[in-house]
This record gives sequence, structure tokens and C-alpha cells, in this order.
Amino acid sequence: VILGMLVKIFRIFSLLWLSLASAVEGLGPAYAGDEFVRLKEVPPALVAARSSGSLTLTCSATGSPTPRTAWYKEGKRMSGTRVSPGGLGETFAKLSLPCVTEADAGVYECRGETAGQQVVVATKVQVVGHAPHSGCLPRDKHNAGPTITGWFSTVMIQSGDTARLACNLEGAGKKVVIWRDAAGNEVKNEGRYKTDGTDLVITGANWADMGRFTCTAQNGFGVDMISSFLYPLAPAFF
Repeated sequence: VILGMLVKIFRIFSLLWLSLASAVEGLGPAYAGDEFVRLKEVPPALVAARSSGSLTLTCSATGSPTPRTAWYKEGKRMSGTRVSPGGLGETFAKLSLPCVTEADAGVYECRGETAGQQVVVATKVQVVGHAPHSGCLPRDKHNAGPTITGWFSTVMIQSGDTARLACNLEGAGKKVVIWRDAAGNEVKNEGRYKTDGTDLVITGANWADMGRFTCTAQNGFGVDMISSFLYPLAPAFF
């Protein structure tokens, strides 16, 4: 009887803690398996970009399972995440356009998708100013630091499941990607921790893995960094 009461008390405490954590992160109700998707960080409806300048658009979506979020133009995917780690979480997509030209004008869509559901928000880009100056190289020849274009800012999964933390980069060129744990230690590709491309995969994630992981991408021209908070949930007793 005492053991049963302790189990019930522990489960109630876990649910209360999860509800509080969800409210703090702004992800919605405590994870109960309900499927949903909604926009969280919404980009402006209209942007004026200067010719030869640069433009960055960012958006995010929350959902269960954790949504795939990406930028599109005229139906073509431009940047963002390609997979979902499951669970409950928030996904960011960033579109970076250096050396803006008239061809970049138009309507861009940020799409969040999960479990057959989709949310969309559009941003109209207008290009103003004169034609690109001679110092503005074509985008495929533009030497610049790396840009991380898709990541999960928060991921909640059941303990024992495999966690995937995305660190998507677009474009060609050699880039070095390093993952670090909450203590700032470099994550080695060994044991339960493996890298798949630029993603970090943790097999059998548990409460010992809880914390904020950072992904740093760098090349000879610059560096970019994002963070992902991993929250393994206690398994249900009933």
C-alpha cells in the first residue's frame, strides 16, 4: 500500500513539473500524446531589403510530434529542418540571403508540418535601391561564414527513446561542426552519442542527458552557433 502511494505521489509530482516546464518554455499543454502544430516566432508580413545588402528571415513552430519547419519560395524549399525527432518541441528555420538582387523579391512562406497538419505564414520581400555593385559576388561564389538554418530549440521525449538534435546547414563548402553538452564539454562520437551528418543522435536518452546542447559551425570566414534544450520525460507508470 505504501509503495503504491509513493508511486502515485511521484507520478503527480512528475506531471506537475512537466506542466510547469511546458508553461515556461511556451510549448503549450503538458505532453500527453495529442498531435498539434502552431506558429510561435512569426516573421514580418512585409520586408524591404536593400539591393546588394543581406536579408535574414527567421520563424519557429511548436508541436507534437516536434514539427519540421522550413522556408519556401514558389514551392521550392530554401532552408530549415528535414526530420522530426518526435516528442514535443519547438523548431526554428532561418533563411539567409547575402548580396540581395531583384531576383530575391517575392513571397516567402514559413511552413511548420507534423502528423499531417500544417501551419503557414507568408513574408513579402521587396528589393529597393540600385542594381548590385561590382563587389557583390554571385551567391555561389560568396565567401562567408556558415549559417545554421534549422534546429530544435527544445525537445521533450520519453526517457529511453532516441533523441535527434538537428544542426542543419545549407550550401557547399567545408565546415567544421562541434557539439557541446551543458557543461561545455565537446561531445565525442562514442557510446550512446553519435553524429549523423551535422546532427547529434543520443540513443536511450534519460534524465542524465537533460540540459542545453550547443552546435557550433565554423569555417575560415566565420562561425555560427545554436542551442537545443533536451528534456527526457519520466516514463508513465500506468
